[in-house]
Amino acid sequence: MRKYTKRERVNAVLNGKLADRPPITAYRHFPGHERNPEELANTMLEFHEKYDWDILKIHPAATYMQEVWGQEFDYINYENEIFPTRISETDSKCDLSIFTEKDIDTPVLKDHIEVVKIIKEKMKDDAPVLQTVFTPISILTGVFGFPMVRRHFPADRADDPIFDIMENREGELLEALENITQTYINYWKGLKEAGCDGMFLAGVSWARSGYATEEEWEKYVKDFDEKICDAIRADGGIVMYHTCGIKSNPQRFVNYNIDILHWDQGAENNPDIKEAAEYLGDTTPMGGVDEMLFGNNEEVEIARQAELAINENKDVPFILAPYCSISIHSTDEEVMAFRNSVNI
Repeated sequence: MRKYTKRERVNAVLNGKLADRPPITAYRHFPGHERNPEELANTMLEFHEKYDWDILKIHPAATYMQEVWGQEFDYINYENEIFPTRISETDSKCDLSIFTEKDIDTPVLKDHIEVVKIIKEKMKDDAPVLQTVFTPISILTGVFGFPMVRRHFPADRADDPIFDIMENREGELLEALENITQTYINYWKGLKEAGCDGMFLAGVSWARSGYATEEEWEKYVKDFDEKICDAIRADGGIVMYHTCGIKSNPQRFVNYNIDILHWDQGAENNPDIKEAAEYLGDTTPMGGVDEMLFGNNEEVEIARQAELAINENKDVPFILAPYCSISIHSTDEEVMAFRNSVNI
């Protein structure tokens, strides 16, 4: 079999066909290098070129979209390893009226469109470039400082004020989410014009069993995700969707208008790639390796898991990736062990 270009390889699996090998990618935060457009673009390119990934997923600061609605962050000093320190608050902690629709002249959106322009100007290969956004309700809860549901940790809905807002301020909440969604669509138009190939839409852990009910998830997450996905796909863009952590219900995404579904196949109550491929239809599965191994000098186990994923899914068109963002402490030996698993 001939060697495919990166874009050919990705397009093959997106069309349900086996390529010369599975496309491979990984992503991580780079604290201190996430906010200046040229610095972020160059950091993404360096990581992409060093490991020769098939997809360049831009990995901005986790909080960048919260800036759209007035928050400020210190991108030099971080509260923990991946979240920059918040240095300003919104005027009123739960004022849903602050979530007005924004256009691409909004400074933070302009900056991240510029990131795409720089990357596309400097790229040396044809790998698809995807920009990252989080499902709209995660931006709203982030602005208000509500609890974040973490990948593998338990979470109690009684601790999250968003469920009280759902119950008592439904109309206001839906309007706010609609305005965030329309802002995303405006942003996508600017990204596309800059040469972006699509979006990585992070659903975080909102689909987790035992947190939001399925009815709440459909009303406050799915309905808005689908508008974003529809807009991107209507323009020929790629949608890579991530449902995070334990009990993340990939089966809920069977009818989403997406190209790629990324989830943690090793976490509690989650199916493996081959099992999910039986019902995902035209959606390409992504994953294969436990992201929690990275940063622990686990290159041998990373290589073993990658080889196992490739062998177990040799008849399944899929994208090989860690289950989620890898540690900022990942070693070169670990990342190389993962990348070398697909060498042909």
